[in-house]
Amino acid sequence: MIKTKQVAIELGSAEESLYLELIHEGLLAREQWLYMEKLKNLSSSVSQDEILALLDKAPDSEALAADKMPNPLS
Repeated sequence: MIKTKQVAIELGSAEESLYLELIHEGLLAREQWLYMEKLKNLSSSVSQDEILALLDKAPDSEALAADKMPNPLS
């Protein structure tokens, strides 16, 4: 209890707000974990050939500037 009170003071919020935020973040993390499990289960039911066939249908396009890695040599 004392640690959470100190953290709340350092963040400039009420201790109750900190608990609510931590619970919310925990629920979001759990939801993401469940979604990843669902994708993992789905991927085990699809063959590599089916995946490659689907990717072949996607048009080629240049990556967005925000998605490009900086070139360390330039």
